[in-house]
Amino acid sequence: MSGYLGWKGWGADGFGVLTRGDKDYFARETRDLGRLHPPASVLEIGYGNGAFLAFSRSVGWNVTGTELLPELVELARAAGYQAFRADELDTLPDGSFDLVAAFDVFEHVPPEASVAFLRSLSAKLAEGGVILLRFPNADSWIGNPFQHGDVTHVNAIGVLKLEFYAAEAGLSILRIRGARRRGFQTSVIHGLHAWTAGVIIKCIGAIAKALYFPDLPVVLSSSNVVTVLGRAGDTTLGERRLSRRGRSRTRTRR
Repeated sequence: MSGYLGWKGWGADGFGVLTRGDKDYFARETRDLGRLHPPASVLEIGYGNGAFLAFSRSVGWNVTGTELLPELVELARAAGYQAFRADELDTLPDGSFDLVAAFDVFEHVPPEASVAFLRSLSAKLAEGGVILLRFPNADSWIGNPFQHGDVTHVNAIGVLKLEFYAAEAGLSILRIRGARRRGFQTSVIHGLHAWTAGVIIKCIGAIAKALYFPDLPVVLSSSNVVTVLGRAGDTTLGERRLSRRGRSRTRTRR
């Protein structure tokens, strides 16, 4: 789409820049994935302006990325990353990655293609590997600005829809939670917001969930949702990949 890169503010000047705030955010966002020690193999789908590529490199992970926009593929290659076009995903070896990450990508995938998309990611997982997704929270009104703020978003995803997609793709949901809030490492404003409004919103969300959705693992306190998926029946996941705190509860349908 003409003008999309400029609208997003993506380009050569800022590509692959890892700010102090980004490094802190990604470190906290990946904290409950378990022991992904170097030389972990990571695949990022839709890496955008390359912040998570840079984070992965900074912590010693072997990272590969795919992108839809050819300009971004060229920028990543020029920066020394293994980068491929989105339509080249099938050329990457199956069973090769400990982590497949897709930040703000799933909402760009049409509903009818969502199961096939997850299956394609699952195929790339090594034994015990996990998928990390972040997407706008369709279960809460506070996700609306992110969901409807990008003309290329074509699917609104809530927990129940995610459960269906995951089951059809042969995946288990290991974790569903709100995205981590940025803190003082990003800016004073972000830090103060996390300590004040962030706490209030979390409390209000917990109360609303208890009142209206006590049996559903919905997130009502965050504009973005993060979920961790693993292949159903993969007995090597367990504590090696997810901390005890990170395991989700199984919901019984009524």
